[in-house]
Amino acid sequence: MDSLLDSAPCGFVAVADDGTILEVNTTLAALLAYTRLDLEGWHLQKILPPGGRIFYHTHVFPLLKLQGHVEELYVQLRTKDGVDVPMLMNGVRRDRGGIVNDCVFVRMFQRQQFEDQLVQARRLAEEANASKAAFLSMMSHDLRGPLTAISGHARLLAGGLHGPLNQGQLDSVARIQEAGEDLLFMINDILDFARLEAGHVEVRPAAVRVAAAVTRAERLVRLRLEEERLTFSSHCDADTAVIADPDRLQQILLNLLTNAIKFTRPGGSITVSCDTAGDRVQLRITDTGIGIDASQLTRIFDPFVQLQADTTATRGVGLGLAISRDLARAMNGELSVESEPGAGSVFTVVLPVAP
Repeated sequence: MDSLLDSAPCGFVAVADDGTILEVNTTLAALLAYTRLDLEGWHLQKILPPGGRIFYHTHVFPLLKLQGHVEELYVQLRTKDGVDVPMLMNGVRRDRGGIVNDCVFVRMFQRQQFEDQLVQARRLAEEANASKAAFLSMMSHDLRGPLTAISGHARLLAGGLHGPLNQGQLDSVARIQEAGEDLLFMINDILDFARLEAGHVEVRPAAVRVAAAVTRAERLVRLRLEEERLTFSSHCDADTAVIADPDRLQQILLNLLTNAIKFTRPGGSITVSCDTAGDRVQLRITDTGIGIDASQLTRIFDPFVQLQADTTATRGVGLGLAISRDLARAMNGELSVESEPGAGSVFTVVLPVAP
């Protein structure tokens, strides 16, 4: 072994894939109360605590084989006297006349301090998250009151409570109502997100016929489909059913259909299809819209992320997809997306099949 490596202040070991120790420097041998001759030729398990053996063979070697390196992995080595020493390991896979895994170990003298700091940081993060959720919930509730009053008075004016309105006045009242509906939509998203983060959203599973749920959702967005001149079609067997909360499934469908409408140019189409694979039903919402860039696909389900459409103004606060995925997961399902720019998008909701 190189004399510089042998006298380095950190430990070094070269290990074959089968766990045989090929080389070890004096520093690591002395730290473990062995000699180099003691360790070379041994199996790695002899210097690992019982629980660490599984960890090495399920994490360390597979990572080295897959990535070619591992960085700052926390491990433990056991001394001759049976004392477990915390270490920070860096490893690299090399071809030195045969595949060898070279690992460098640095002793962690302040492990407990680091762990205490991590626990404290996690506690503070959880408290901050709870405070944020409480604030969002309170703010949403407080905003809903005056918003409801505004929308109610607008409806009364449009209904002629204080006398008939001319066309210009009716148009202005209609814009007030539309703006109120948009604001209520955003507030409901914020409130749902706060409840999901706080774990306060209840899910009541039941057998739900998918075709009927799609029909109900389509009725709610039909006016917008007509305004945008979009073709809608559904291909779901009438008997296909899933185990889901009916209201939450409806919310997911509305979010996905609204999103598809927003990003599909006039004259395009939106299609809903269903198929059963084993114990799962796959519900796909396909559009011919502008599609999603690959750089945005990885974060499309993150809270407060908004995709920009070049044909319509962005609505909402970027919570619809995040909420929909969390609701799908709360019902033992999943929500995913496939898309390419200019080729439209396919959002797939997977839920357990109902008998």
